[in-house]
Amino acid sequence: MSETFTNEGLTQLLNFVPRATGSLPTTLYLAALTTVGVQIMSGAALDATHVPAPATVWATDYQTTSTVGHGSGGEPTIATGSYARVAMSSAVWGAPAVQGSAGVRSAASQQSFPQSTAAWSNQTVIGTAVVTSASAGGGIAYAFANFDDNTSVVVNASGIVLQVTPYWQINY
Repeated sequence: MSETFTNEGLTQLLNFVPRATGSLPTTLYLAALTTVGVQIMSGAALDATHVPAPATVWATDYQTTSTVGHGSGGEPTIATGSYARVAMSSAVWGAPAVQGSAGVRSAASQQSFPQSTAAWSNQTVIGTAVVTSASAGGGIAYAFANFDDNTSVVVNASGIVLQVTPYWQINY
């Protein structure tokens, strides 16, 4: 499994604390990561154990359609098969808690993507991203994560509901 905070996300977090610069987002969004993309900065293929590199810039490097060169795709196209990012208010996140000797974690309640009405444009989902915008190609990504069991999920028909329990963890 691969999990990483992005450089752009860490920059924003470090502007909030300790600098008190910028505005905290009141809603974050959960986006599906698919196998269509390429880790732009490392060139590794995305799969159930690889997510985009930390230097990946969400708005320019990780788009909804595959293109040649810089900016290969990776998220299903918004509204195709009813795909939409999941809005997560601050109320869905639990208080940070120590995870033994592993670090500190804040977990959200289980989140559900809308039930598919057809196959998603990019069908093989390898994990999620926590982003600042509901719109494709908008906002920044704070973090990328594969599923904990190192598997992928295929949304290739109607009637599929993808459910995940996102969390952020800082390890010691």
